[in-house]
Amino acid sequence: MNIKYRLRTKRAEELVNLAQAGLKEALDLLVEKYYPMVMKISAKYYAPWAEFQDLVQNGLVGLIKAVYYYQPDKSGFSSFAWRSIESELKSFLTFLNRKKNRMLTDAVSVDLLTSEDSDETGYSFEDLSFSTAKQAIVSIIMERINEHLSELEVQIVQMWMNGTSYEQIEEELGVNFKKVDNTVQKLKRILREKIDPMLLRIFFDES
Repeated sequence: MNIKYRLRTKRAEELVNLAQAGLKEALDLLVEKYYPMVMKISAKYYAPWAEFQDLVQNGLVGLIKAVYYYQPDKSGFSSFAWRSIESELKSFLTFLNRKKNRMLTDAVSVDLLTSEDSDETGYSFEDLSFSTAKQAIVSIIMERINEHLSELEVQIVQMWMNGTSYEQIEEELGVNFKKVDNTVQKLKRILREKIDPMLLRIFFDES
């Protein structure tokens, strides 16, 4: 029997536990189950200057972040997911206002996070889970990394992760080689010591 078929009888909170443990089929099913909620909230925030499909994509990021941030002792998953989706959409719209429709991807190249839509009529949940889950996980990882970095170190890390050379970083930020290298080494220590290995494993499994 197909594993997703067996999972359909489980409550949302049970699916979240399985997704947090790394079961991709549970995440796929949650995306499918809450996709109408994402559409409803995206429609609520729709404006002519924002592409509706971009709103939906960012709403899905909010949904997937909710899966990995959810704690059952705080609230029910549905209400937590609603707040997370709204928060992600508000952040996205604020960014559009400031950056004239350019999407921020948390210091990782757009090519690594998203894939072109092959079907104009809607999303494939399998493809959607690949690209959007990866984007959400990168966002979560970067949020946790940034907690341990100064403002200057965040800038160095963002530039380095975008492929900028040490020399270019030195020139643009006015820092020396040692500061750049120390920051990169600090980033690697944070990844080893502060980031949940489960998130990293899911990220690289999706690659």
